Amino acid sequence: MTKKQTLAIALMCALALLLASLMLFTRQDTAPTKDAHGHDDRGAEAGAAAEDAGERGIAMTDAQIKANGIALDTAGPATLRQRLHLPAQVKVDAERTVALAAPAQGIVQAVLVSPGALVRKGQALVTIQSPAVAQWRAEAASAHQRLQLARTTYQREKTLWDERISARQDLEAAATAMSEAEIAAQAAQQRLAALGIAAGTVSGSVTVHAPIAGVVVDRPAVAGQAVDETKPLLTIADLSHVWIEAAVPADSLGQVGNGMAAKISVGTQPDEIDGTVAFVGPVLGETTRMATARIVLPNRDARLRPGMLASVDLMGPQAQVPVTVAGDAVQTIHEHSVVFVRTKAGFAVRDVVPGRSDGKRTEIVRGLAAGDVVAAGGSFLLKADLGKSEAEHDD
Repeated sequence: MTKKQTLAIALMCALALLLASLMLFTRQDTAPTKDAHGHDDRGAEAGAAAEDAGERGIAMTDAQIKANGIALDTAGPATLRQRLHLPAQVKVDAERTVALAAPAQGIVQAVLVSPGALVRKGQALVTIQSPAVAQWRAEAASAHQRLQLARTTYQREKTLWDERISARQDLEAAATAMSEAEIAAQAAQQRLAALGIAAGTVSGSVTVHAPIAGVVVDRPAVAGQAVDETKPLLTIADLSHVWIEAAVPADSLGQVGNGMAAKISVGTQPDEIDGTVAFVGPVLGETTRMATARIVLPNRDARLRPGMLASVDLMGPQAQVPVTVAGDAVQTIHEHSVVFVRTKAGFAVRDVVPGRSDGKRTEIVRGLAAGDVVAAGGSFLLKADLGKSEAEHDD
């Protein structure tokens, strides 16, 4: 090897050592510093930031919170009166409703009212032609004639007995015949009265009258229709009172009882209506698996119409609760109840166990302390942002 080649190799080795020294110096200069325990200081800072933002957190500045319209609420004690919110419907008061049927087989001659018509008590509603009615009237008339004859016979026999002309047994026979005639006449008359059939001339025409004042809510009868005692002609309801029937889930029946105060909301009415639970059904519906809670309400000016949808809030007893938040602060994520707690970095997601609620504030049984600040109004935006970030992380 020549002297020049040896010098070249030595120069290249020197350059390599110089480059290696420079690289080592650079790595040491950029390496994280460690504390006395050998921990990375910057890792601790990052961990503190992560801890500050929560295990599942959303970074957000005060300006962003204001811009997004997110309201803050401070957890604290409150007096709650639990409200059980239930779907409901306005229905006719069945105790003030009458379904009218024909008194006997016959043919409808005329229907004198229309559906929805207001009727007064005693008003004529339907006329029917019935051979059976004609027969009953004839029987009643015959019974009346026999009674008149029996009374005349008895008076004659009594006069003869008083004059000692006839035997006592003739008087007794006449008295018995009169009593039997009275019973037959009364039975015939009572049958007509019970069916609402007026006595008089022997005719098959009968008029059905309204037994109560109210509204015709159903009218299946039409002229020319064949009817009998089992077919309804029309239904009249007294709408001065209505029923509000609410559906109660089986797991909420323990919170419901007769006499419980209620607030009723009907879409067409501007204000809540106060009421009281009058009846709780003892049987669950086969398909709905729910019981019925009934509230009877006066229906002033007929503002509440059967069929209207409504909602009922049943009011439970008042209780002092140590930790509550605004009702809209509690959100559900992956079937868990959570709140968004305010942190320096933004908000942290915290699992909680909610308790009673009055519709405005909700009790927090576990997971939150009095004084914690949480997102209330607009917290659903944080829920949406969290769901979006989780979806992006999964991708």
